[in-house]
Amino acid sequence: MINNITQGLFWLRRRSFFRVVQRTFVMLMPVATIGAYFKIIRDCIFSPDSLIYNLFNFDYSMSDQIWNLGYFLSSGMIRVTFGIFGIYVAYFSAVYTARLYHKDATMAGITSVLVIMLCACLTGNAQTANSQVTFYSRFLSINGLLIAMLIGYFVGQIFHWLGQDYVHIKVEHVEEIQKRARQSLKPAIVTILFGLVLGLILYFFKIRLLDSYSVKSIVTNLRSSNNLAVVILLTMLSMLLWWCGIGYPVQSLAHDNNSGAALVNLNYALRHGSAANVPYKFLGSSMVQSYGLMGDASIALALTVILLLYTHNKEIEDIAKLNLLPVAFGAKNGLAIGIPLILNPLYLLPVILIPAINELIAAGAISLHLIMPPVYPVLEGTPGILISFFGSNGNWATFIFTILLFILDILLLLPFVIIGRRISEELRAYDQAQI
Repeated sequence: MINNITQGLFWLRRRSFFRVVQRTFVMLMPVATIGAYFKIIRDCIFSPDSLIYNLFNFDYSMSDQIWNLGYFLSSGMIRVTFGIFGIYVAYFSAVYTARLYHKDATMAGITSVLVIMLCACLTGNAQTANSQVTFYSRFLSINGLLIAMLIGYFVGQIFHWLGQDYVHIKVEHVEEIQKRARQSLKPAIVTILFGLVLGLILYFFKIRLLDSYSVKSIVTNLRSSNNLAVVILLTMLSMLLWWCGIGYPVQSLAHDNNSGAALVNLNYALRHGSAANVPYKFLGSSMVQSYGLMGDASIALALTVILLLYTHNKEIEDIAKLNLLPVAFGAKNGLAIGIPLILNPLYLLPVILIPAINELIAAGAISLHLIMPPVYPVLEGTPGILISFFGSNGNWATFIFTILLFILDILLLLPFVIIGRRISEELRAYDQAQI
């Protein structure tokens, strides 16, 4: 059975789209990792609601000048990495698609950037005032990668069908560059027309894939539900969207929950001195962050541990080492892009199922009164393993349970990493045979 699964995944990974996805994300790993580090700097050091900020009492020990400088620098780096990550994805996905078919990759990449910027301009919040255009940032964000990847891939395919074959020349004379630009004119014009049609479809038909209302409905229902079946199903849906490159639901779930049910639980625990019998024991907001995702520890941190302990690939180990600190504090994008996890058929099942399994086991433990429901607010930047511990007011049984749950996640992920190694070896041999 393992051989059949491996061969099926190997067949998928050989498809041009997934080959482009892998190459694009691996190339962008440094950008995503830099963004992840600046995210934990902003969220942990320069956020008044963070654990580290309050532990070190930065409100008194850090001057306003240093705080302003650190906060705005880190926020700026997050904007130029994660905020416009879709532009980088559109460029490199077009580049690598064109390269697969020996076409002019540079011109394909530039044209792809024009298309995604045009779509961003025509979508939603685009406004023109005093000759300035405000682009629809959600369209270009790292949480909207699916559309950026598809745009780049289709642009590359247009160059595949309409572009001239191109062989890279180390030193190009200006006349050769002129010829190259002229040959790229036809696919570039067709691509711009494609971008115009796509942008108009998004504008007139109000495609709501990345719209805040769509995200809000998933997040609100998940946070406020005390129905375990609904919580698990919506968790799986959110993780499926994240795997597809639409990360807004998962991102929104990481923020504080001030729903009525959460406040009722908190008031009950404060009045009775215990959270054992709170009215909403399986509240989605608590279950997802404390046990389903564990602040991204259930998938990202578990995978990092496996890669550091098991894999013998130096490049993979380096990616895991670089992202160990960000992942521990809930900034998983560097690892998710560098491995990658997103749009990788190998990790589809664990990404969807492991958080759901965690929630189901945790619900059973809460029902048996083995652990306490996490009802207390948790400061931002808290390591994922500790979220349930602080959320249950320092209950040690809950902490031990979370550690055991984390070990289970590692064991569930390990077979997929083993299969991934076999697929990588077969893909390397396949690629070398194509040269």
